[in-house]
Amino acid sequence: MATKKTSVNPEFLYVPVANIVVLEQVRSNVNIETDSFKALVQSIKDKGILEPLLVTKGDGDSYTLICGERRLEAARQLGHEFVPVRVIEAGKESGETIALQLTENLQREDLNPIDQAKGILSLIQAKLPDKNYDVDGVMSEMVRYTRKPETLPEEVVKTVLTIGEIVGKSIMTLYNGLSLLKLSDEIQMAISGGTLQVSQGYLFAANLDCPDRGKIFEAIMKTPVTNATLNNLLTAYKKVKPAPGKTKPLPMKKQIAGLRSVESRIEMGIATYTRPDLETLLDELHVFCALVELRIPIAPEPAPEKPVKKQPML
Repeated sequence: MATKKTSVNPEFLYVPVANIVVLEQVRSNVNIETDSFKALVQSIKDKGILEPLLVTKGDGDSYTLICGERRLEAARQLGHEFVPVRVIEAGKESGETIALQLTENLQREDLNPIDQAKGILSLIQAKLPDKNYDVDGVMSEMVRYTRKPETLPEEVVKTVLTIGEIVGKSIMTLYNGLSLLKLSDEIQMAISGGTLQVSQGYLFAANLDCPDRGKIFEAIMKTPVTNATLNNLLTAYKKVKPAPGKTKPLPMKKQIAGLRSVESRIEMGIATYTRPDLETLLDELHVFCALVELRIPIAPEPAPEKPVKKQPML
């Protein structure tokens, strides 16, 4: 491909793709498998890049990307050596460059909940670098904002309100989104990949003290459950248990017999059960089965039977 010449107007240039840097803290990991990205690639292949990328001047021949990461990745996919850019001034020391790119990323329609939460956290950190906020710190400030906003510094209030306007969400919705960042990497990846509903991610985030959280996650990845079932699984440990020795458990054979009795009634008179009745029963059975599966690995082994000594014949 022939070398592109610099535009007469120094603000608009064609620059080498290899010279454009995406800052690590704002990289959004563009998903090249989505239909929207494939459509973008086809559009650029047919018509070229109609809207220049937004960059700032870096060291030497490099440029820092602010807006247009998907267009840049599409150009790379097509093997383009040069892309059109618009160069703007942005203060490196104030974090303005990072804030501009993060703001652009947060406005993307294909942003998954985890990347959005990371973007919100990074943008707050870039706007308020002297606060040294982590996830807990930002969430705490959002709680203060909903209860006593007058106790917060003005710059914090403005930043939180601005981010809410950018993503079009309430402060508490932003709070819930940030809570997802406290989950394990495995659960975050499942949410990012769409294999776990974000609503169920919120349930995991609301029950971080659940001792069986990891096992429950593995179980529902194999057998998906409703939100109500998942909530029951995650909160089962909170239910009051009788003190040891005070309540004698019903023998397992009798418990199984009770289930068999329900099974027989359904087989013989299913017309007497409404659809909501059966859906409720199925939901409860899912909870029951999941709880049994979770307890099997940690249940104690049965004590070996002692051999019966034969009495000597007189």
